[in-house]
Formats: sequence, structure tokens, C-alpha cells
Amino acid sequence: QFVADSIKIMKPKVVRPQFRLDNRLTFLNNQRITISGLDAGVLLKNKLRMTIGYYWAKDQPTSLKKTMDNVEYPGRFDMKYGSLNMEFIYLNKRFFSLGMPLEFGLGNNALYYQSEANNLLPEKQSGILALSYFGLSATFKPIRWIGLKAAFGYRKTLYNRVKELGFDGIYTSVGLSIDFREVITDFRMYKLKKRYRKNSNSIEI
Repeated sequence: QFVADSIKIMKPKVVRPQFRLDNRLTFLNNQRITISGLDAGVLLKNKLRMTIGYYWAKDQPTSLKKTMDNVEYPGRFDMKYGSLNMEFIYLNKRFFSLGMPLEFGLGNNALYYQSEANNLLPEKQSGILALSYFGLSATFKPIRWIGLKAAFGYRKTLYNRVKELGFDGIYTSVGLSIDFREVITDFRMYKLKKRYRKNSNSIEI
């Protein structure tokens, strides 16, 4: 009976809940910036990952600056957007998987110029931003329910009302992914073993 119960728990599921913390390195006007974010969703049949994400970045690129009355005003930008993330996993092994991610993002970004004395120029720009990402990914799974995920690809700006901000270019990503289905499976197996140990002095697995 123990074997039958354990097979029932370990049986692969069609839908598995997913969560990921993401940290991306990319380029803005040829200068490296960091974009942070997270996403949550499901993995279908261990092949297609579909999630909704949220990303943000705030930086002061040295390539953006203006001078007025001998005062230098460095440019500062702020970006926030939501995204629909998809990833086709074409190879899925016990300790690693390989995939092809695709993402569409929509949000807002702003650019303003502020001096060291916190004086602002009146020409602040802001508006809608639409982005797409595509590339290749690899996930290392030292534990079944935790994966270290790395990705490499290209980011394309579909629309940006702030013309001075150019987001086209290569990006890299490093993140931590969690498979909640595996967490639940391990917890249920732990409870099952504990229950059978109470009813028997020895269990062969």
C-alpha cells in the first residue's frame, strides 16, 4: 500500500505552479544597467512555462546629461512594466533543463535631469513603453524544487514615447526559480513515510 500511495503522490502533474526572482543585466545607450523583477504562473506538461511578471529599474546613466548655466544635470531614468512571459522547455533532465524564453512587456518609463544640488530641469519626459525579449535559457537544479536559472538573449523596443531612452540590445539574466509542485510533493512524501513508520517497525523503499 505504501508503494501505491507513493506512486500516486509522485505521479507527474499536467499543471505545476511556478515562481521566479529575476535579475537582468542589459544596456541603455551602451551603458550597463540592472533590471530586477519577479514572475509567477504555471508549467504545463513540463514543456511550456507561462507566467505574469513585474520588472523595475532606476538608474543614473553617465551617457545622459545636460549642462545649463555651467551646472551639469545628470540624467536619471525610472522604468516599471508588467509582462507576459512564455518559455518552451525543449530539454528537461533531473539536474538541468534548456529552454527558449519569449516575453512581451508593457509599462511606463520616465527621464529627468537633476543636479547634485537636487535642482531639476523642467524638461521631464515620461510615457508608455513596450518591450519584447527572446533568447535561450538554462536551469541548474541541485534540488528538485529549486533552480538556478541563466538566460541570454536580445531585447527589442516595440514602442517608447521617451525617444532618448534606447533599450535595444543584448541582455543576460540570472535568477532563482521555485517549483511549488515539487515542494508539495516532498512534503506529502514526508508525511506519508511518517505515517507508515508509525504503523510499522520497518518499511523497505
